[in-house]
Amino acid sequence: MKIAIASTFHPYRGGIAQFNDQMAKTLKSIGHDVSCYNWSRQYPSVLFPGKTQIKTGTTRPQSGPEAPMDSISPHSWRKTATAILAHGDIDLVILPFWHSALAPALRGVAKAIKKQSPMTKVVALMHNATSHDGKASDKWLTKRFLNRVDSCITLSQSVSDDVKKLAPNLNIKTLFHPLYNHYPKIKSRVDSHTHLGLPTSTKHTILFFGIIRPYKGLTTLIKAAEKLNPDIHIVIAGECYGSWKPYKNLIQSSSAASRIHVFNEYIPDSELPYIFGASDLVVLPYLNASQSGVTATAVHYNLPIVASDVGDLSATIMPGVTGELVKPGASKELAMAINGWINAKHTPEDLLSAYAAIRKTNSWESFALKLV
Repeated sequence: MKIAIASTFHPYRGGIAQFNDQMAKTLKSIGHDVSCYNWSRQYPSVLFPGKTQIKTGTTRPQSGPEAPMDSISPHSWRKTATAILAHGDIDLVILPFWHSALAPALRGVAKAIKKQSPMTKVVALMHNATSHDGKASDKWLTKRFLNRVDSCITLSQSVSDDVKKLAPNLNIKTLFHPLYNHYPKIKSRVDSHTHLGLPTSTKHTILFFGIIRPYKGLTTLIKAAEKLNPDIHIVIAGECYGSWKPYKNLIQSSSAASRIHVFNEYIPDSELPYIFGASDLVVLPYLNASQSGVTATAVHYNLPIVASDVGDLSATIMPGVTGELVKPGASKELAMAINGWINAKHTPEDLLSAYAAIRKTNSWESFALKLV
């Protein structure tokens, strides 16, 4: 099958680029002819809340055959469609969606492809149905995009339900978030603590990992810190999108401030063995969610997860075996779940067995086969 993917790839950083890189690689490995079309400009700088959109030591792709898309240039959307179809008789075009700011561009590509080649199937791969921190206008933009595709694939049932509200007649297929297997090998606890500069006396460490945005509920975890056992430290590792000041003020006013260690920066893959190697438990105190790439990373490193019972996070978490689920926004309940897990002194055998089963069913090859 000839497949084209128009989305974010290396050298852009973040979970979506990583997902697309792995998806394209896996589709090729099972015999498909896959071409990838990157952004020459993804987000305009005024719309991007982080420090940089690309990986350190790289440059933004130049407009051309491999990076024809410009999010604010309608001409580039038509150019992208022409470039895709010039590759030959394309059977399938995949347009990953995760933020409504890119919906007009994706819609433009889909529209131009269907106009030039009505028989080419255009599929939306929806990481979420609207931006996590979105407004009513985001739903309108997403709906317009969905009206231009032939069908839709999601990574969780909760996203499928949201898509159905926006496009009731659209054919929707629910898959899953595949598990990564390319990360570097985890480091020892001692080496990880030394590398990160954590106190050598630290007995237990819990981890909040990933880009920091309001919907991820970091404030809930910071408020829970005072209720945690005094031998539990918190590592917050990820770049803040937006103002860090409210979180900083909350940490400074906490009686547990000395046990909260912050790495407010983008965390490259090379640091993951230390970040996860230092940790006993991953915490996802999300206020809302679809699915999370962080859970896939936690499974890769065999760490249990305490998370809010939102979106599809429960698909990975078997209470009492691979972690615990709590009510979103409830700091007291979150602290109780974390304390309870640490106090229980779980052995890894049950967790490893459960994660092995998840790895088998949620592999990249399985995902690629079901996708096509």
